[in-house]
Amino acid sequence: ALLVALGLRWVRLPYTIALVLVGLVLGWLGGALLTDVELGGGLLSAELILFVLLPPLLFEGSAGMHIDRLKSNWRPIALLAIPGVLLNTLIIGLILWRLVWWGEDNGLLYGMLLGSILAATDPVSVLALVRTLGAPKRLSVLIEGESLFNDGTAVVIFNILLVAVLMMIAGGQLTAGELLTEAVASFLKVVLIGVIVGVVLGMVSNALLASTEDHLVEIALTVALAFGSFLFAEMVQGSGVIAVVVAGLLVGNHGVPQGMSATARIGLHHFWEVVAFLINSVLFLLIGYELQNVLSPSSNTFYLAMVGIGAALFARLVIFPLTSFSNMFQEKPISPRWQIAIFWGGLRGSIPIALILLLSHIVHDGATLAGFEGKVYLSESVYEVMLIVAFAVVLWTLVVQGLTMKPLLKKLGISGVLSESEFEYEVALAESIGSRAALRRLSEMRLQGLISEDDQEQLGESFRTQHADAERRIAELATSSLVHSSRVETARRELLLAQSEVLRDEERRGTLSASVAAKALKRLDEALSQSEYARESI
Repeated sequence: ALLVALGLRWVRLPYTIALVLVGLVLGWLGGALLTDVELGGGLLSAELILFVLLPPLLFEGSAGMHIDRLKSNWRPIALLAIPGVLLNTLIIGLILWRLVWWGEDNGLLYGMLLGSILAATDPVSVLALVRTLGAPKRLSVLIEGESLFNDGTAVVIFNILLVAVLMMIAGGQLTAGELLTEAVASFLKVVLIGVIVGVVLGMVSNALLASTEDHLVEIALTVALAFGSFLFAEMVQGSGVIAVVVAGLLVGNHGVPQGMSATARIGLHHFWEVVAFLINSVLFLLIGYELQNVLSPSSNTFYLAMVGIGAALFARLVIFPLTSFSNMFQEKPISPRWQIAIFWGGLRGSIPIALILLLSHIVHDGATLAGFEGKVYLSESVYEVMLIVAFAVVLWTLVVQGLTMKPLLKKLGISGVLSESEFEYEVALAESIGSRAALRRLSEMRLQGLISEDDQEQLGESFRTQHADAERRIAELATSSLVHSSRVETARRELLLAQSEVLRDEERRGTLSASVAAKALKRLDEALSQSEYARESI
């Protein structure tokens, strides 16, 4: 993975896309390179995937999400994350049942199980492109928020359907009504428990973060929270995914800015960035090894790939009616251009790959099922079909959709101009800061007697000209782009946060009563959730 990252200096490819291609090549060469490993036998165990790989990825994503922006866009995110995932699972499952497993025992359940795997989006790669292009922040929030919460929904649905599939394989009886009732009850239970665990452990972690100033201890606390919240939620029959996401949101929006030192905040960001990089590297490379026994250039492989890609794209179309419905209740509706961007930005990556590798573990090692003796195994032929379909969808979304996202955003007029003005603004700002610093130093040298007044005048002429030109360009960009508005909005939020911090300090000292402070803090929180600039790009 490190060699791939270094090699990208000469090959202009997104890192995750390059990893997919290299992992596929290594999978083909795996027989010769790893003679002592049983390739195709599951290189990762279920425990390693669920309790080591997933929690850090989910925590890293949720901790970086601004909760006030999430609140202002909760309707479309909720619709995409819950009804959207359910509809995607149903549509993909029905298409795969009809075109792949028609007439087979448990064919519908196989299709639904694979549908739950492919229903989860993972737009890590495309978010990097969106931010690089300077696309609207709200669009990034919608894509990232959908990804975080639909991952949790999809994993819960996956676990429910997996139990149903294994029960039918083991010879159990399960009617459609029983499955639906059990699914709804189980879904509500595991989600509710996951939310409670995430809230409680997140609040406890925030209190602990505020009690220490050791940045190493503070970073270690976030690591313990990421893994501990997932493990504890699973132990009490809840959703570990939901627990991690909720805990990450609480710590990222309250514990980190209010209870962590500046050194710890910087270290925390870099630490989780490296963790996510390493885990994604492992997942994208290992999928190549998992495929080396089943991927072959045949008409059947091509057929399965086309069915999977077509089903995923067709099911993804549900975002248009869902976002249109949310627009009925939104002050700032999601435009058709943004709907297209969200549709095309629905990449599949880490979570679907992890769930597929989990099935590989069940194929080769089996799984125990309450009420049944012995282990239950998923058919290897069924798994091979799922593997081909899932990898084809992941490969299509990462390579085709990921590479075409940049020209699509430019074509839609969503980005391009903003990134150019951002760059010009940064250059002008840097020149202004640099020229001011040079002029200050020149004045200091004159006062110290190091240069004469004439020398100061002569040397300072170019810097004064540079400073005036930079200030002129900054003034032009402030009226012709969103850059200046965005920076002023950041300053406004900093001022509101400063007011909140002072009010909390005065409440602790007893200067203000708890009721007065609570009312004032509530007004400040409401102001934080709103932008003075009624432009959806802020």
